[in-house]
Amino acid sequence: MKKKVVIICSVIILIAAFIVIFGGEKKDKNTVLNKEKIEKLNIESKDKGDSIDINLYFNGGKNENDVKIVKEERLVNREELFGEVIVQELIKGPAVNSESKPIFPKDTRVLSFSIKDDIAYLNLSYNKDLKITASEEKALLTCLSTSLSQLESVGKLMLTVENQTIQSLGGNYDISKPFSTQEIDSLKIAKGN
Repeated sequence: MKKKVVIICSVIILIAAFIVIFGGEKKDKNTVLNKEKIEKLNIESKDKGDSIDINLYFNGGKNENDVKIVKEERLVNREELFGEVIVQELIKGPAVNSESKPIFPKDTRVLSFSIKDDIAYLNLSYNKDLKITASEEKALLTCLSTSLSQLESVGKLMLTVENQTIQSLGGNYDISKPFSTQEIDSLKIAKGN
């Protein structure tokens, strides 16, 4: 009886060891190559501090009935990640018990967000026909640019809607070029009488 228990335990241990060594998650060739490139570039720890190493999992099966979970490793820019979170939180609006008002319509969505050369590029889905007052537009632009300028790598904001550069969100402020919080008053569009 003891021999059978010992043999069964040994077989279980061998199977578990085999799964750990040869099984588990598969890595995509591109992931391995990207990781090797990063290691070859000998990225300093200071540079790595600007990025977060994340794992994404995809179905690497060859057909619809074949499910293979494949891991891809990605380096994500920390400031871009936080920037997108900031915008998402602004779209959600203020806390329920807050006296503050939302600055975005609830159906607004972030289509893309990136930071390059001190400029945050924000692409939104936004109702271009939405009527907002000059003070509401100024509040939106000011709150958005002030919130994003908390990020060290953001000095200005370039806002686009549905991948298109637009003149203005509400017809009151010219946002066709990158702007900073301090420049918003100078962006006011002069209205003819």
